[in-house]
Amino acid sequence: MNSSLPFCVRIACAAIVIGLIGTTATAADWKPERNVEWVVPTGPGSGVDNTARTLQMIMQGSKLVDAPMSVVNKSGGSYGVALNYLAQFNADGQRLLVQTSTPLSALLTGQLSADYFAFTPIANLITEPIAFMVRADSPIANGRDLAARIKADPGSVSIALAAARGNAYHIAAALIARTVGADSRKLKIVVFGSSADAMTALMGGHVDVASATPGAFIQLLEGKKLRIAGVASPRRLGGPLAGVPTLKEQGVDVVFDVPRSVIGPKGLSPEQIRYWDGVFQRVIKTPAWKDALEKNQWDEDYMNSAELGKYLKSQHTILKDVLGELGMVKQ
Repeated sequence: MNSSLPFCVRIACAAIVIGLIGTTATAADWKPERNVEWVVPTGPGSGVDNTARTLQMIMQGSKLVDAPMSVVNKSGGSYGVALNYLAQFNADGQRLLVQTSTPLSALLTGQLSADYFAFTPIANLITEPIAFMVRADSPIANGRDLAARIKADPGSVSIALAAARGNAYHIAAALIARTVGADSRKLKIVVFGSSADAMTALMGGHVDVASATPGAFIQLLEGKKLRIAGVASPRRLGGPLAGVPTLKEQGVDVVFDVPRSVIGPKGLSPEQIRYWDGVFQRVIKTPAWKDALEKNQWDEDYMNSAELGKYLKSQHTILKDVLGELGMVKQ
């Protein structure tokens, strides 16, 4: 500092510099100081709900986050209810929403009016294979039977899914129809608030087929209460699903999965994003995370905030093409 300046001016300048250093250090060291809220856009028991609660358990159990955590379910409106809720907390790094590709599809089909790309991408974690299942006593024995039924009459098979038309589950069903030359717009799609509700409807005999990811049905499968017709996966899964053939193996050339990612409110600072990038990078290295991958039949597909932002925009373009072919894009 210039020694020719008056003493009082030098003191004032030093105070400003110290203040700026303190502010920078505080910003760089950001971390949540109150309850972290996991916002789940579907009902309890869904695959998204399971993902959020698993992350909560790992972060707290492994002491990766000091602040307490809770899960709040805000289902409805093709993620619209949850996103409108999240939009109330601009720049709040203490709220995170777990999602699939549903809001991208809902945006394209006109079911969602939220300013989706203004939210802050945080991390992509996994992809999950989509399975089509029936009750153990169903006349639909496998994926070939399901495809044949859809080919003969797309409206003759009721297919339950969560939580919006045009999402990944619906697209997978529509791709089966397209593969066999049927009109996908005539599929009988029944939408529920969560995959758990869809499974309940299946077991109650209210629908013929349910489309969901393994976390929603693995216990029912182990209890021999249902049968997997086929999995829209590029390869066979492990564990209790090792004996289930993929749709592709059965001559139904459909491969489609469900990503699971995390976004935050609009306007998060670089310091807040950097904090959560660090947390998620540590999460995927924990033994508890490896156990969760195996238990739930998840495929790890980690992306940080910057990578996820690019991925979401590329997925929006891909889904626009697919949904456009299916006549579902709102002009």
